[in-house]
Amino acid sequence: MKTRIAFASLALIGASSAWAQSSVTLYGIVDMNLGHFSAGSRSAAGSVTALIDGTTNGLNGSRWGIRTNEDLGGGLKAGVVMEAGVNADSGATAQGGLGFGRQIFLWLSSTTAGELRLGRQYAAHDVIMGYNNPFGNALVLNPGIGITNTGRALPQFIDAPRINNVIRYATPTFGGFTGALLFAPGEATADSYHSVMLQYAGGNLAAGASHEWNHDRVSSATTNKVTTLGANYDFKVVKLWGGYQRGKSLTTSAGNVGALSNLLVTGPVAFAARDLDVYTVAISAPVGNFLVGANYTQTEYQAASGQKLALGKAALGATYKLSSRTYLYTGISRATNDLKDYISQKQVVQLGVRHAF
Repeated sequence: MKTRIAFASLALIGASSAWAQSSVTLYGIVDMNLGHFSAGSRSAAGSVTALIDGTTNGLNGSRWGIRTNEDLGGGLKAGVVMEAGVNADSGATAQGGLGFGRQIFLWLSSTTAGELRLGRQYAAHDVIMGYNNPFGNALVLNPGIGITNTGRALPQFIDAPRINNVIRYATPTFGGFTGALLFAPGEATADSYHSVMLQYAGGNLAAGASHEWNHDRVSSATTNKVTTLGANYDFKVVKLWGGYQRGKSLTTSAGNVGALSNLLVTGPVAFAARDLDVYTVAISAPVGNFLVGANYTQTEYQAASGQKLALGKAALGATYKLSSRTYLYTGISRATNDLKDYISQKQVVQLGVRHAF
């Protein structure tokens, strides 16, 4: 009997130790905002007031997810991230109905060798764009929101947040620098995706750069060559932000870097954009529980024939921290330049709330 009790005690101790080295976290966010969209006079659209999920102009898109983390010993860890998007305004599944459309990947990490991720993940340019916006690619200040140009989504910054079937390797951090390589094979149904990325964090400076491209699965041509830069510097009283992106040889073929579905530009003239150049500058300041920020983004679209049209957006936003989980936010934006009257979001005013658990 004593022997059986001893073995049972050892088994319980072993199970407790294993449990202490592993964790499973269930988490989520619900984000909703009320927005009024004033259309340009030549956009063929009317002004609209809508209650929408945070996926559009919110602080965060609504979601729920599971994270696991297992300590394998010797500096080696493993885990998964499974994150599903939800449109809180309607209850529908986001990201086109995908079960875990926001991201789903398996990871292995080593303190000396770096980290490997396999699955649906954030594109390199989306990571870098987080350096150029006071609210982290959010609110009406987000330069990555697609602008509706006569009924079609037109990018300012090219921003397809996620890529399928990605193999991602990231180095350990050396002197504040971290590098990463991303590759998605395309699997005969999409163009293959390639990217290199470098990030830096040290003192008051944070910065990053990425270069991405596709290999066309039919012609083997190199297309959708997108270079993205971003940086911010914290002066404590205020924080300055900036970013730049250049897209060359853009296409709408399956698996393209930006998941571009539209390159048709309609303004005083109409053409298909082959290239684009875009920059953004911003400033933010903490004021008690408020964070206030403003930015300006301008994009120039260029046709193969050399025709060019520009679209700008000036925006002002603020968040108010009710708690570590709950925020209120508001913002206003106004379009400028050649295309301002041809879009259905010439002016946007919003008010929202976000709660995390």
